[in-house]
Amino acid sequence: MFCPKCEEEFPDTTPTCRDCNVELVSSLKEDKFPELAVICTILNEATAYIIRGFLENENIPCQLENISFHAGPAPVADLMKVRLWARKEDVERARKLLEERQGIQVCSACETEVAFEDNVCSYCGEKLN
Repeated sequence: MFCPKCEEEFPDTTPTCRDCNVELVSSLKEDKFPELAVICTILNEATAYIIRGFLENENIPCQLENISFHAGPAPVADLMKVRLWARKEDVERARKLLEERQGIQVCSACETEVAFEDNVCSYCGEKLN
């Protein structure tokens, strides 16, 4: 049995939390999963790991997607992309950090990483701000 307020665990014979004075429940409701969003799409797996490490050092937890697939013998561009995901509320800050400290900007159309000095996305052709 668990206290829904302080989340302390009690034996099955105890009906209420001695500290919070609330009725115990058999299990705690799991927190909702955080809403995730793509920070950017990276065309190089090694770079994706470096960027993830940088962002995690800035207290922005990240996940990589599609890193386990490798086309062989020659890489195929669309199959080598790695998406970097974070909590939705961290995405804007992450993109700003990448722009400021890593010289990376993100295409607003396709969310692919592009060099800071580029005026046009080399992946989709979109004009960059």
